[in-house]
This record gives sequence, structure tokens and C-alpha cells, in this order.
Amino acid sequence: MNDLFWLMLVLFVVAAALRNELFFYLLYVMVGLQVMARFWLRRGTRQLRWQRTAPTAAFPGERTEVTIAVQNKGLLPLPWVTITENVPPTLRTPSTVREVVSLGANQRHVLSYTIIGQRRGYYRLGPLTLNTGDVLGLDERTLGRPEHDSLTIYPPILRLADLGLPAALPYGTLATTQRLFSDPARPVGVRPYQAADGVRRIDWKTSAHAGAPQVRRYQPAIALECLIGLAFAREEYDGRFAYDTMERALNAAAAIAAYLQARRQPIGLCTTGHDPAIDATAQSVPVAQGRAHLMQVMGTLGRLEPATNGVLPVLLNQQAAHLGWGSTVIVITGQRGPELIAQLLPLQRRGLSVALILAEPTPADLGLPREYGIASYGLWRDGRPSVR
Repeated sequence: MNDLFWLMLVLFVVAAALRNELFFYLLYVMVGLQVMARFWLRRGTRQLRWQRTAPTAAFPGERTEVTIAVQNKGLLPLPWVTITENVPPTLRTPSTVREVVSLGANQRHVLSYTIIGQRRGYYRLGPLTLNTGDVLGLDERTLGRPEHDSLTIYPPILRLADLGLPAALPYGTLATTQRLFSDPARPVGVRPYQAADGVRRIDWKTSAHAGAPQVRRYQPAIALECLIGLAFAREEYDGRFAYDTMERALNAAAAIAAYLQARRQPIGLCTTGHDPAIDATAQSVPVAQGRAHLMQVMGTLGRLEPATNGVLPVLLNQQAAHLGWGSTVIVITGQRGPELIAQLLPLQRRGLSVALILAEPTPADLGLPREYGIASYGLWRDGRPSVR
């Protein structure tokens, strides 16, 4: 643009000095082209629209597609538009998506690319930038927005046996031969009405079809709530392979959550890890059940990053205040020793069942909590079976 300005200035000086019509004509043409190019480009960029459509979450190894729609809603064509998208290298190689297109009047172009979540984490797609200019190359404009689309890759869902943990951990719904309460979430059919049955239990629709009073039957059980506490602060794990140990602890939390959800058990989660989506300590997930709730737990685990500091037992005592008697608290941590046991005993005194899963423990580390009635299990990076 500066070169064109100096060229027009030279033409003006020469035309004014020589009073030559040819130089004036060239000057008028150059000024007119520049004015037209600026007007064309300004009108064209105002009518340019773009939108990215991307998934918000995916499982490891899952192939998902991201689409970018660019549309020229104006009447003036755009001779060229360069679409540039930045993608985290973990999701795609190469990490830059670029394409040059030409958009006519009211024309729409869709660019799509595939991403693969190779490892769990919280990723940001973008920024997306669009470069366009006039056909003469006199001017260019760069368009874009600072917003990113976030993508959470869930942790892998492993079997408890793959982690070296026994499937018969002390949590979940305990079957009983004596009916303690009627749980509407666990129906097992109907039966004929008896004199001892209450009116509230009559299934009126089934009774109308059968022609005789029928009452609902429920599976007798004690539904125990389960709160999973995951230590995910760097100071809570020792050793050279602390990061690998923390990842295995997180995978254990995901496996236990999936195991309980498959058995329709209410689960909750609290952790000392950092959530980059809110740039703060991850919010605790209240105890509930259902697949949608499991995905909420998985999303929190997928986004977790190691925090600089944190004390899990303090957080557990706050979150366990809403649990009913007999509920289970599963503690997954790299901490050990008498201080940890002293912090967990108040939970046990409140009628809660505490299960402790220690990362890379020694036999003494596992034996100490058992002396106080706390079930303890080992979690090793090599996946060896836990010794009870």
C-alpha cells in the first residue's frame, strides 16, 4: 500500500509538471482502482460469516469430525479466502488446517477435518482466522475471533481387574432378605393385593387390566451411596513416576465409577485436582445415578490437571456431610501413614464405610489402616493384583 501511495505521488508530480493527459489518466485509474478495491473488500468482509461445529466430548481413540462453515452473504464475490484453524497436536497431525477458497455471491463452503483423542485431557480448538483480499492484491484483511471450542477427552474405562483391584470391593447395594424400605427406582413386578399392603402401593393401571387389585413389588435392598475421593495434587504423590501414578489413580476412579453405574448405584466425586475449564479446583459432583450422571463424572475426570497443593481428607469431610448412614467413601491417594488414618477415622465414626486405595504402597502401608477397620487396597503401575 505504501508503494502504491508513493507511485501515485510520483505520477501526480510528473503529471502536474508536464501537464500530460496520459499521466493524469494513469493517476485517475490507479486512484479509482484503489477506491474500488477498498470498497469491495470492506463490503465483502462485513457480509462474511463463519461457524465451527465440534463435539464437546469424546472417548479415547474415537474419531470425531469438526466442520467449519464459511458463507458470503453479500452480493459481491470474494476472490479468495484463506481459512486457517489451529488444532492441538495431540488431536491431529499436522496441527494446522488450511484451505484457500473462492466465494461467490451468497455462496457457502464447508471445511471438515477429523480429530482423534489419543489421551484424556481438556483441549481448545482454534483460534480460527480468515484472510481475504481484493483480486488486485491491493489490500488484505484478517478476520477471526478469540473464542475457542473446548473438547474433553474422557479417561479410558478399564476393568477393575486390569488395575489389579478386586471386583468385590466393599461398596454398592447390599442385598438383604428383610425389606428395609420400598425403593421406587428398583421395581421387580407386581403381585396380588394382601390385607397388610398399603393403598399407596396399589398399581391401579395393572389392577384395571387384571380385574383384581395388584400391588407393586420392589427388590429388597439397602441402596448405599458412594463418594469417590481422588487425590490429584502433586504433593499427594511421591516418587520419580508421580505423573504416571496419578494417571493410574484417575483411571481407577473412572473404572470404579463405571462399575457402580453399571449396577445402578448412586455415585459422587470430589477431587483436589485443577479444572482448566473454570481455572480453579474441580467442583465436586454430587451423589446421583444414571448414565448422564456418569458422563458428568467422566467429564470432570477427563479435564483434571495436577494441582500444586491440596488435602483430600479435608475436602472429603465437607462433601461426606450429606451422605446417609452406611454409605461408602472410597479414597484414592498417594498419601499414607498415621496422619492420613487419623483424618479418615472421623468419617468412620459417622457411620460411613471407608475404603482406601493407596498408590504404590508397601505392606506396612496396607496393614496400618486395616488395624483400624479400614479396608485397604494397593494400586501399582504394573497392574499387579492387590493383596488384601
